[in-house]
Amino acid sequence: MHLTNVIYNLLDNAIKYSPDAPAVIVEMCNKGNDLVLRVTDQGKGMTKEQSKQVFDRFYRVPTGSVHDVKGFGLGLYYVKEIIKAHKGTVDVKSELNVGSTFT
Repeated sequence: MHLTNVIYNLLDNAIKYSPDAPAVIVEMCNKGNDLVLRVTDQGKGMTKEQSKQVFDRFYRVPTGSVHDVKGFGLGLYYVKEIIKAHKGTVDVKSELNVGSTFT
């Protein structure tokens, strides 16, 4: 159930933070004994500093006084905690105004 929620959260974020017609790529492969899941979007993206904080509890990427995407800043924290509980890792590579890849 929790791994399903992780995938849902990553897909939901990719769609919410993308422009009108979201383009989301989902890839999955085996790497040795590990299963690797990669979700890539062409959304708003983040700065390097924001990417370092995005898995922190209650962190939301600042958008000024306009919050057009609702949330509490818990989704990616939950993703990190569930993956960590399964002895895995989670990472993000992102570029502002280009998109993000969560692995």
